[in-house]
Amino acid sequence: MVEVGILGKVLAVISLLIVLWGLYLGYAFLTLTPQISGAWGYVDEKSIELDISVYFGKPLPISGGIEEAELYWAGIKVGTLKDLKIGFFKDSARGVLILNSKEIVEALKQHIKNGEKSEVEIRVRGSIFGLPFLRGSFSQPIETDLLSYISNISIESSGDLIKTPAVEGMPSKWGEISGNTIEILSDVKLYNPNPFPLPLFGIKYTIDANDYSVAQGELLEHVTIPANGRETAKIRTVIDTDILPKVIAEHIKRGERSKLALKLSLNVNVFSREITLDLPTVEKTVETNIVEGLNWALSG
Repeated sequence: MVEVGILGKVLAVISLLIVLWGLYLGYAFLTLTPQISGAWGYVDEKSIELDISVYFGKPLPISGGIEEAELYWAGIKVGTLKDLKIGFFKDSARGVLILNSKEIVEALKQHIKNGEKSEVEIRVRGSIFGLPFLRGSFSQPIETDLLSYISNISIESSGDLIKTPAVEGMPSKWGEISGNTIEILSDVKLYNPNPFPLPLFGIKYTIDANDYSVAQGELLEHVTIPANGRETAKIRTVIDTDILPKVIAEHIKRGERSKLALKLSLNVNVFSREITLDLPTVEKTVETNIVEGLNWALSG
């Protein structure tokens, strides 16, 4: 009888502990105000690491975590988060999201094919005490206007005896997208300030990003810019997507800042002589706030 009494007391204590644990767990979840943030980790041309930190605001009486979370962009898997573990009575957890640079470029191509509209989706699988508790996905639409960086370009005329034509805009649209190239088709609006016409038979057009040559352009058809007049030159620009992983890595290393340099040279005939007119280089700075936007989205 004594042993039964002791056993009963032990069971009572255990039951009480379970009840208290359940009450605290319920309170913890009801008052939970998690803060999720990300920061860039190791970056190279092959992969990009994003350190994910979760602060729960109070210790949680559970053991579990995210076994795996997959990140998709435009339907293409671009990253994986593994082993974000929650220790028993810990108030925080950490994990690493590993992004594949090559797949990011493939997703970018698909994003462009979709008219620069796509979705970012996160598929999550998690557990508590080894038991599955979370299976789901979350998505966010994305819309961009990447061509605006070149469509609104303007370059003033320069020179003395023979003045360079002014560029008054480059309305552009996406062309063919293939294995390792993306094509841009542009209408270069030119103004000739000279009192004589300029037959245009060639264009050399390059785009450099973070000191990498990413694109080259060519004239599609010969045109003549009239004296003190305007004409439109059609050009085809081809982006080398094989170099983009290096550009992306450098963009992140520079604090999400990239330097673009657009160089344009015109091959013209002046009084039956072929000459090359180099227009002033156009430099632009492209800035993003990927981590800041991610932190805002996660915290929201």
